[in-house]
Amino acid sequence: MCEHGRAVACWRAHDDGDLDVGTPICSDCYDYVGHAIWQWWAPELWRRFTITARRVIARALGVPDSRLREVATLQYAKVAEYQARGVVHFHALVRLDGPKTPEGYAAAPAAVSAGVLAGLLEDAVARVHFDAPSCGGQGGGRLRFGTQVDARTVTGSRGDDPDAPLVGEQVAGYLAKYATKAASDTTDPRRESAHYRRLRATLDDLADQRTSGDDYELLGKWVHMLGFRGHFSSKSRKYSITLGALRRARQRWQRIAADCAREGREVPVLDFADLISDDEEETTLVVGSWSYAGTGWDNDGDTALALAAADRARAYDQWRAEKARAN
Repeated sequence: MCEHGRAVACWRAHDDGDLDVGTPICSDCYDYVGHAIWQWWAPELWRRFTITARRVIARALGVPDSRLREVATLQYAKVAEYQARGVVHFHALVRLDGPKTPEGYAAAPAAVSAGVLAGLLEDAVARVHFDAPSCGGQGGGRLRFGTQVDARTVTGSRGDDPDAPLVGEQVAGYLAKYATKAASDTTDPRRESAHYRRLRATLDDLADQRTSGDDYELLGKWVHMLGFRGHFSSKSRKYSITLGALRRARQRWQRIAADCAREGREVPVLDFADLISDDEEETTLVVGSWSYAGTGWDNDGDTALALAAADRARAYDQWRAEKARAN
């Protein structure tokens, strides 16, 4: 039993969608302020990890940090996933290449195999910390990643079929799984529970206590994201395809899908590689004729998020205007 007289374990089996999943057994014991502070500084902890990882790899290769790019290049793609209790953690695909060459990148140093790289990344995770300031005189302290670190090597074959090659759809599906969960499961207003209401109330209270220029000045703008102010998906600058190329590919895909629907043809879903190639040869036709297609949001969840964001933006603009008049 905890100090509030509640059991410290739950043995009940929960169905999928049960709003009790992720809820603290004792809400009075749960550190809601610490939860909010972790969310706010999680992006900074990740940034420090990327710096530390490069330093650890440089040390393993026997070169100064400043000369790592001469022998190796660290690349990554990262997604932030919300746990059921509303706390983010990170999933990342990390790759080590050799130095940059005119053709791309050389092979990774032989001294750092995939297994060695996994060990170095675990070492970097253990080293990273950030001393978070208190918020409104509450909380604060040293933040670290937890002990549940799982670094695995990615192979060129499938775990369920070792003789079959790993295809791009599987890797994309892995990232999409967490991206979709991060974007919908915890911010959907239909997902209501006493735990989430109290978490948002804690964030609102902390936002009301902020002062101009302090580290939490903009906390109120991120209550709808449970205090997490980072992007759910990010990558190192040179990892894989650029975001600009992805935007162009998405535009091409939309045109092809519309053409197929109009002509009654099947959409070529496996021809994505063709959509992102030949950028230099593509031209843009500007048509000066427009027709109204419609307006609004796809679902109630998107509508609620948009309205909440707009309300926060108006409140923030009003606060800044009042502050300017006061000064």
